[in-house]
Amino acid sequence: MMSQIFLDDARKIEERVTPDSLDVTITSPPYFDMKDYGHSGQIGFGQSYDQYMDDLKKVFRGVFQATKNTGSLWVVIDSFRRDGVVVPLPFDFAKAIGSIGWKLQDVIIWKKDKTVPWSRKGATRKIFEYVLFFSKSEEYKYYSERARETRDLKEWWVRYPERYSPYGKSLEEIWEFSIPTQGAWGEGYIRHFCPLPEDLVRRIITLTTDEGDLVFDPFSGSGTVPAQAAFMARNYLGFELNEGYVKMFETYLNANSSTRLNEYFKSKSSMGEDEFKETITNLRILKYPRVIAKKLKSMGIDVSRIFVERLDVPLGGRHEIAAAKYVFLTSNAVSSEHLLGAIKEVTSIPPLSKFGIAANVEHMTNEEVFFAKLPSSDLYIYTAANTHKHKESRLGLKYGRSDFIFSSIAININEEMYRSNQ
Repeated sequence: MMSQIFLDDARKIEERVTPDSLDVTITSPPYFDMKDYGHSGQIGFGQSYDQYMDDLKKVFRGVFQATKNTGSLWVVIDSFRRDGVVVPLPFDFAKAIGSIGWKLQDVIIWKKDKTVPWSRKGATRKIFEYVLFFSKSEEYKYYSERARETRDLKEWWVRYPERYSPYGKSLEEIWEFSIPTQGAWGEGYIRHFCPLPEDLVRRIITLTTDEGDLVFDPFSGSGTVPAQAAFMARNYLGFELNEGYVKMFETYLNANSSTRLNEYFKSKSSMGEDEFKETITNLRILKYPRVIAKKLKSMGIDVSRIFVERLDVPLGGRHEIAAAKYVFLTSNAVSSEHLLGAIKEVTSIPPLSKFGIAANVEHMTNEEVFFAKLPSSDLYIYTAANTHKHKESRLGLKYGRSDFIFSSIAININEEMYRSNQ
């Protein structure tokens, strides 16, 4: 499939784009009668509000016909003031194209961060726009698990794994992306009133398309949408009336496509969803007995050593994410009945009840027997204060007093790496 930006009017989409061919449309329509984009017959500037809405409706009727049944539409749009009152354009627009058949699925707030610092009577400084998400049918593509955040995390996810879903941090309804600055795509490249942030477009493409899908922008402007599609191994189509924008886009794409594609494929090989899930789960399994031991100490029960082993067994509880065997070593003064009862008590309430661990607990009072039952290989040692970075294994040697948790699970995370990425 050929990727192309048509130097043409978006109202001619039905003449240019094959029906049922688009996978996703991502766009920001021209502002209504506020910005002159320098082309006669343009949508928005010089029109009445009714004319403007009629033209938008025509464009998105064409988009609807050109979209696959599994496709979607994302529109960045904002309200504005006219004659002293707010005009709710996003909601008028949603109602207008809803009559065509578009189904409004979600309303996202794009917090723009960098905006013009102004204010007027009765109005706060505008720092956001609406992102409206529509589908053509109920069968639309939407891969929410892909957009769960597993990379840009606060450094304390390592120490507090129980606060993070094993599937990553889910998306919220406020997305914060700064507006690109002039020249952000190279000297003099962006000369547009409000270019869309690359990261915003990248997130939408990730959520709603697969590699090889067709991404469309009927108002391509400086080319953020088609460029990101190309950089993520998708095809693209677009419309743009300004020939200068099209030429700048083509120059930029030719100069950067190979590098950016390599970066995209390389990023896919970093910690992905499966690895993140495994890491969070193991962190929870290891931290769980450490927290239990701390709670037991406050109840007068001292635990001297703990063995941890992950179990591959069916899970029963709705919120369980993993099963594990725990062997607690205490003195002879602690009975099994007393220990197990106390553990049941502390694990039935937060924070331990939030860990999602199906625990199989055993009790020992003989240290020699405890060590004799440890695995003869692949044994990792953790302290009572740290279960995210193991110590060296010292099989056959005397264990130190700080050697508290023994496990076949290997976790060795350097927190400094995550602090430096914030």
